[in-house]
Amino acid sequence: MTTTPPTSPFPPTPGGTGRQAWLNRVQGLLAKAESTEFPDEREALLTKAQELMARHAIDEAMLAAAGHQPGDAIESEQLEVHAPYATAKAALLGTIAQANNCRCVMTARGNGNQSCVIVGHAADLASVRSLFAALSLHAVRTMLDASLPPQETPRRFRHAFLLAFTYRIGERLRAAASSAQAQAEAQSGPGVSLVLADRSAAVTDAFRQAFPRVRNARLSHSSFAGAAHGRSAAERVGLGQTGLGGNVRAIRG
Repeated sequence: MTTTPPTSPFPPTPGGTGRQAWLNRVQGLLAKAESTEFPDEREALLTKAQELMARHAIDEAMLAAAGHQPGDAIESEQLEVHAPYATAKAALLGTIAQANNCRCVMTARGNGNQSCVIVGHAADLASVRSLFAALSLHAVRTMLDASLPPQETPRRFRHAFLLAFTYRIGERLRAAASSAQAQAEAQSGPGVSLVLADRSAAVTDAFRQAFPRVRNARLSHSSFAGAAHGRSAAERVGLGQTGLGGNVRAIRG
């Protein structure tokens, strides 16, 4: 995670109608997954949404590289992550951003909130927003439903819960990203990895130019029970085996 006073040096650009239709479909699937009471249905809906996200990002990159459409512009978006537990929630946002080929910089506000700027290609930013909205809502709900063990304080337990949830989700998203890329390479050849590497490098360069003085921050916790519950909750999220994980501005816990 990185911290510095975030400001957005990139002008916003509107997405096209095709992208909006794709995003509406993804958000509809995520909304249905959140509302269903059946775990198997939730798994199928989330898997489908993430397959759409991953396939869309790869297709956009390949079409742009082939000259069939303009390149997806690198943009930035500012999100306010609200207290309580804003630091842990912002860490989840940063993990999702990294898994979706975006970069995130964040800083604490005086009111306990975290102000975050995400830098990436427009399609990837949309995926980050969608997945953060779904996963942060799930994390907060399961955290509040978890029984507090004896001799644990709510704050210590819940902070650890969210950090462990974030860590395990990051592992699963990275595995899903590798799987999605391998499938694309099997269909289209090794050129996919080169195009995606160039796309990632462009985001990293833009981020470093915009925020040259960021520093990494390490987060820790002191509740083994909270961490165990958080990791278990992350295991139960229906991510499927392919795809990655956008417009909720903040999740209140």
